[in-house]
Amino acid sequence: MAGSGTFMGHALPASFFLGFGVFFLVLTYKRCRDLAVSTGGGTTGTTSTSRSTNHVATFCDRHVPERSTTLLRRVGILLLIVTTLGGIYEAMGAYYDPNPNIGIFHQLAHEALYLCFFFVGAVALLESRGLIMADSSRIALSVAFGLQYVLWNEHGLMKTDMSDRRVHLLQAQVNLVAAAAFGYSVYNPRSLLAYVAGWAVMVLNALWMLTAGLSVCCVDLMAHTVGAALALETLLVAAVVVVAAACCPYPGGGHGGGEGLSAVDDDEKRSYEQVSLTDNA
Repeated sequence: MAGSGTFMGHALPASFFLGFGVFFLVLTYKRCRDLAVSTGGGTTGTTSTSRSTNHVATFCDRHVPERSTTLLRRVGILLLIVTTLGGIYEAMGAYYDPNPNIGIFHQLAHEALYLCFFFVGAVALLESRGLIMADSSRIALSVAFGLQYVLWNEHGLMKTDMSDRRVHLLQAQVNLVAAAAFGYSVYNPRSLLAYVAGWAVMVLNALWMLTAGLSVCCVDLMAHTVGAALALETLLVAAVVVVAAACCPYPGGGHGGGEGLSAVDDDEKRSYEQVSLTDNA
């Protein structure tokens, strides 16, 4: 059975991050298009959470924090299942490793990576039942990515090969950016830019994890090209997001008008006590 130090050991968690990141980016795109249709491409209307009586209905007004208890519940359950299976995979890979110096506890850092997102799944499930405050799942995501930064940073520092060390240290920094993006989005739920950035960096994290896996088995990534590889992958993700934003009509003024991908004034921030969860996606 392959361990985490193989291509499959990197590809499996990468597919997890890629799947969730792409799903929420596509869902955001679909919701923005649906919102543009429902508001007639930017007509002014009233929202229950706005202090203004004349206010353009924006994506963040309707979907941040997440209102759909069904979506939260399904995501939470899926996270619990996927991370449990990933943890078992890591443990079994260590148990059956032919190297006698490697055991289950040797893989503790990799097990902790899965436990971070098991925690996110549990929080999402509790949030879907209304047992904890709205947006707790994204707070948990920010915490999880912050812990991932610590784990990847420590993992990178113990590497002796320069290229391998750079790959893992940059992986840690990508996770730190994700933690900051999700954290800021929770702090300022009116910023569509921050909301999209969190999921986009999750996709980048997946691509870079795949790169780490390829460097183990197939690609000789030289130390001086590691940063360039990350830069190219970042530009790829950014380009896809920008093209999608340009193609998506947004309420408040055509393509990208109104709120667009920017935050609004602080006095327009939504208070959490006014937010209620519903069963509508």
